[in-house]
Amino acid sequence: MMSTNPGKSETHQDALAGAAPVNGQRGNLDRRLFVALRTRGHWRPLQAALIVFTLAGNWGLFWIELAVVFWLAGAGRGRGLIAAVTALVYLTLLLNFAIKLVLRRNRPVNPSRALKPLVRVPSSRSFPSSHAAMSFAAAGVFSLYFPPLFPFFYGLALLMSLSRVYVGVHYPSDALAGMLVGLAAGGAAALILK
Repeated sequence: MMSTNPGKSETHQDALAGAAPVNGQRGNLDRRLFVALRTRGHWRPLQAALIVFTLAGNWGLFWIELAVVFWLAGAGRGRGLIAAVTALVYLTLLLNFAIKLVLRRNRPVNPSRALKPLVRVPSSRSFPSSHAAMSFAAAGVFSLYFPPLFPFFYGLALLMSLSRVYVGVHYPSDALAGMLVGLAAGGAAALILK
């Protein structure tokens, strides 16, 4: 597996200088957070686990599979959960792609070795993060079905969102915006399902 920490010839400041620019003061903070998450805390087992986890979130499949696991484990209303999660994940994905098409923000991809993405870079635009949006929407549905477990579901959603920055394919603000889209979608679904 590739090295993820800046080498002797490339410092953290070099990586920051090489990061794709973002406009304004808020953008500067966004870029600094991106560089910090992409270049620090990359202990090999953790990095490998987060790569697997973030890839499992492609197309919302992690959440659909989690619903199937709950159903197979005998959770009440399991089939309803699978249907609700699947429908909401893909409706949220469509909404998120529509926002991406309007805002058209580029992904934080650049030639810096220290910031090279750890996964294949999606062809879609960056803002908001679809993984974050689908995850927070799904966490809302799971929490509606299993209220005592809501910290677990939202914890997974947060981890999925941060994993997108960690692997180098989203800025932190992409993840934050995706979280907000997902919370709104999950809230709307909760009102309908109730």
